[in-house]
Amino acid sequence: MKNTFFTFMLKDLLLARRNILIWLIIAFPIFTAFGASGITETYSDMPKIVVLKDTKQPVTIPAEIMVYEVSSYEDMKTKVRDLDTKIGFMNGKLITDGRESPKSVKKAAAILDGKPIEAGKLSPTLFNKVYAFNLYGSFLFFGMILLFSLVEERKNKTIDLQHVQPAHPAIPVLAKLTVASIITLVDFVVCSFILNVPFNIVPILFIIIIGILLGTVLGLSMAFYASTETQALAILKPITFVFLISIPGLGLFLESDIVRIIAMFNPFYWFLQLIYSLYTNDLDLSYLYLSFTLCIIALLFIIVNWHRTPYGRKKFN
Repeated sequence: MKNTFFTFMLKDLLLARRNILIWLIIAFPIFTAFGASGITETYSDMPKIVVLKDTKQPVTIPAEIMVYEVSSYEDMKTKVRDLDTKIGFMNGKLITDGRESPKSVKKAAAILDGKPIEAGKLSPTLFNKVYAFNLYGSFLFFGMILLFSLVEERKNKTIDLQHVQPAHPAIPVLAKLTVASIITLVDFVVCSFILNVPFNIVPILFIIIIGILLGTVLGLSMAFYASTETQALAILKPITFVFLISIPGLGLFLESDIVRIIAMFNPFYWFLQLIYSLYTNDLDLSYLYLSFTLCIIALLFIIVNWHRTPYGRKKFN
C-alpha cells in the first residue's frame, strides 16, 4: 500500500509540474507578498529600530514601533543597510545608512530623546493586517489545486482505472492532498520569510493544520458538483470572490460591527484571524476550536457520502 500511495503521489507531482495553472497558483501569493512588503516599507514614515540584544535602552521605545534585536554591531549594520526604514540605536546615537527618509530619522531622534512622536497614516497595525491577508493567500488556493486535480482525472477518464487498481479508493485522494499540502507549505514558508512572520512554532503548526483542513473541505465539497474545468471555474468564481476574499478581508480591515458580525459566519474569516494573531501575539482559541470542529464534522460528512461522487467506489446493496 505504501508503494501504491507514493506511486500516486509521484504521478500527481509530475502532473503538477507540467501544469502552468499550478505554477501560477504557486507564484501568485509570493508575488503579492513581495508587493505588500514593498508597499508598506516604501510608504511608511515610521522607523524600525534595531538594538543590540540584552542591552538596556536609555529610553522607552513606543509599543507601535517595530524593534529588531541583533547580537553584534556588524549584524546591526547589515540590518540598517536594508532598503526599508531600519535605524540602529547604539550608545545613545542613531545608526543610519543615509537612505532613510528625513521623517523617519527625525522620529527616531525624537524617540532617542524621549519625546512623543506622531504615528504615520499607515500604522503598524494596518501593516500587520496587510501582511496577514497576504499570508492567508498562501492557503487560499489549496482547495483549488485539489479541485482541479480531481477534475483532471475525470477529464482524462482515468477514474475507472483507479477503481480497478489494487489500492484503497482513499489512496489517490490522499496522494492529491499530500501534493496540494506540499505546494501550500512551500508558499507559506516563502511568504512567511518575506512578510516577517514572528516565529512561534505552536501557533504556526495550528494554522497550517487548520488551513489544510479548510482547503480539503472546500476542494472536496466542490468536487461533488464540478465534473469539468468549466464547471469548476464557474463554481470557483463566486466562492473565491465572496466567500474567500471579500467577506474575510472586509471583516479584518473594516471597523464596522455589522461587517464583522456577517464575517463571523464565515470559517475562512476565523482562519484569517488566526493568521493575524501571529502578528498580534494573541491567539484566540475560540477561532481555533470553531475551525477545527467545523472541519472534522464536514470531513466526516464528506467521507460518508464520498461514494456518491465519481471519485469513490459505488456502494451496492
